[in-house]
Amino acid sequence: MHTEERRTPWLFRTVFIAVGVLAWVLGTGHQVVYATTYSNSAHGDNSYGVNRSGTAYTIGDCTHCHDTFDSTICGDELNHPKMLFEANDNPGSQTDNFCFQCHKGTGSVQIGGITNNTYSTNFGGGTPTFTTIYDAFNPPSGATPSSHNLPDILSFVAGYYGYTSETNACLACHNQHLAQQNYPVTASENELGGVKTAIRRIVHNDNAPGNLWGDEDYATSGYYELTSEVIGNQGLVYQAPYFGDKTDPDWEISYEPSGDDSPSDGSNLPNIITFCLDCHSHQIPTSGQPDDLVIIDWGASGDQHGLRHGDGGMGDTLPPYGDNSRNYVLSCMDCHEPHGSGNEWLLRTCVNGKDNISIPLTGKGKWYDFCTACHVFDPLNPGTNMYHKPEPTSPLGCPDCHEHGHVHF
Repeated sequence: MHTEERRTPWLFRTVFIAVGVLAWVLGTGHQVVYATTYSNSAHGDNSYGVNRSGTAYTIGDCTHCHDTFDSTICGDELNHPKMLFEANDNPGSQTDNFCFQCHKGTGSVQIGGITNNTYSTNFGGGTPTFTTIYDAFNPPSGATPSSHNLPDILSFVAGYYGYTSETNACLACHNQHLAQQNYPVTASENELGGVKTAIRRIVHNDNAPGNLWGDEDYATSGYYELTSEVIGNQGLVYQAPYFGDKTDPDWEISYEPSGDDSPSDGSNLPNIITFCLDCHSHQIPTSGQPDDLVIIDWGASGDQHGLRHGDGGMGDTLPPYGDNSRNYVLSCMDCHEPHGSGNEWLLRTCVNGKDNISIPLTGKGKWYDFCTACHVFDPLNPGTNMYHKPEPTSPLGCPDCHEHGHVHF
């Protein structure tokens, strides 16, 4: 009787604290996450969700991250904010933030580990390079490795839209409670016309339930989309790149991001451009690249890969961009990795079906291998196509004249 009298108040307090804490920690900005929503997320899925080793919790259960039943961390907000099982005292760290407890190779606390291939592999069909988020942010190989710099990201967003200096830098682009498994490409379950997505915009969008980005169509989001019914009105078209390695003798024509016979008009692609420009429309100091990031002008008077109408100066292009009479618009992920790459400026290793692209450390023509994934350059006929041909030994390289911030056309 004495034992039961002590156990009941303890159990009541534990349940009370757990409910209160979860109601608090599951809030994202000025939104609240409901259990039915979390259960549809990658972390909350009951078959492949969070599953920390050394615990007996149900797969996908909140307590894999918020260990409310561990008396050593319960209430220890200083060292274990929001009752996280591991300290989050380096929220902007490139190597030691809370998310890397699971999203890394050796030492991952997720049972079975987590494989997160690069965009080039998952959505471009290229040869696998980095297989974890940790490696992508800390590229272990490549001649000119680069990555998004998490301290710079946190510095940029802190003080805006509910972010602080204590916010985990990964949360600038991802919602930890709602992010969905976006590979393979799957239609969204929320009937908003988009696809499952792992990203959110730093600008809270009340028209996108759960603050995810990509799980809604243009009519819902009200933002610029790639689909033909939107940009077609401006005389522009989005054409997805080829998927897979075109040098493979068994290669069959298919397109990004799904690699099957899905439409190639961007209707199964999240609106990456609007997402990226939340940051890249600003002059951003950076410690992770040789230069500060410049403002990217994707508008009608800016970059030729953007909304600018072609003026005949792009030369010949390879399929599926072979119609020079059309004004093609690219998505940022057609050329760049979201986390990191073995190439500089997060440039992909597989572009438009050209695989194993490696940008060398030196040499004026070092981007030749990359740009010829889409552009035709004939070094034997330097007077054709209106422009010089930057062959690998040329004194000029593509970036000497062409870049996002200061476009020379």
